[in-house]
Amino acid sequence: MRNLFRKATQYFDAKHRIAPLSCSQSSIENWFNGNYGQYLLRHEQEGLSYVMPDTGAHRMMYLGVTSRQQLPEQYNHLHCFSLGASSENVGDTTAVADFDALPLPSETVDTVLLHHALEFSVSPHEVLKEASRVLKPCGHMILVVMNPYSAFGLTKWPARLFSSQAVWRHHSLRYGRMLDWLRLLNVQPVRAVSGCFSWPSRWRSEENKQGFMDRLGQKYKMPGGAYYIVVAKKYVARPTLSEPRKWKSIRIPAAPAIERNGIQQAVFRDRGFRDREFRGKRAHRENDQASYDQEARMDLTDTQSVDVNVKAKQDNKLTGSILED
Repeated sequence: MRNLFRKATQYFDAKHRIAPLSCSQSSIENWFNGNYGQYLLRHEQEGLSYVMPDTGAHRMMYLGVTSRQQLPEQYNHLHCFSLGASSENVGDTTAVADFDALPLPSETVDTVLLHHALEFSVSPHEVLKEASRVLKPCGHMILVVMNPYSAFGLTKWPARLFSSQAVWRHHSLRYGRMLDWLRLLNVQPVRAVSGCFSWPSRWRSEENKQGFMDRLGQKYKMPGGAYYIVVAKKYVARPTLSEPRKWKSIRIPAAPAIERNGIQQAVFRDRGFRDREFRGKRAHRENDQASYDQEARMDLTDTQSVDVNVKAKQDNKLTGSILED
């Protein structure tokens, strides 16, 4: 019984375990090439055209869940590049890198587009942190995420037990949780939109049209779409001084410059400066010693003159007493 329970636990753990994006990329790409995947991509493209900011910025980075750029629009950017997670299937990506350790300097990208890169990564919070690091201040971050509170999000729980497709194994990132993560990274949400309210069944090509549930959800802005898009803006608080800084002056010995053959060479006379300082101190000590010797001689002279006067007075008294006798 214990072995049976252990095997059942291992089976369910394997079914619910999220594989690295480099391993599951090809399976997810095959699913997106299907009818419902194309239906989802088309609605996501329409949602992005509705909420995408028209900033006219320079660089835009695309982090996608597949090796092909499923959302190929540049959205009024001068330069757009994409990074992939697998080196075996490069596709349209410019380079291959780990999404949780991007090989880019900080604050170099104007717009970051994360197309399902969070929920299919092993560490979605680390990926979001890296995207915030490379984003410039006042830059925009666009997140395209699967909605766990939708027909698609609820279908993944039984589907992952009976299907081997990697699309059903992803993190359930609800909308409120995503907003909390963004605010912790000083990225404030600006706009949001949701879409794809139909049931994720086997769609035929002629059924990939806007149905009754889609029209109803778009009209009343229902929260049960298969995806949601969040547009956020990064704000960086700069330190401000409460009072003007008082600068302290520092005395630094001047270093003159001499021009020789068109080249200015700085001449530092540290040794001469130390020698002059030593000679000045020695002269000062000699002057102090001389003044001390002079004062000692004057005190000695005064003492000798006092002794002479006292002796003369004693002699005069002795002479007077003799004469009286």
